[in-house]
Amino acid sequence: MNNDTQHRVNESADKIVFKCKTTRGTGTRDQEKGDLKVKGNDPEDVAKRVAETLDALESEGVHEKLRNLQPGDSDD
Repeated sequence: MNNDTQHRVNESADKIVFKCKTTRGTGTRDQEKGDLKVKGNDPEDVAKRVAETLDALESEGVHEKLRNLQPGDSDD
């Protein structure tokens, strides 16, 4: 009888996963929601990538652009 066992390794098993969900504003029509997910093996690297991503979003004005979007707006 053959008792070979297959073991599968999940590549993300040892990774750090940082998830962040933020809501800005207080009123129903005055809110922007954002999700950020960063994976890595090294905590310092994950923290650095999170900070760089947040800085890039801010410097490009992404949050302000999203805040000013109105239903039906298009860049066409």
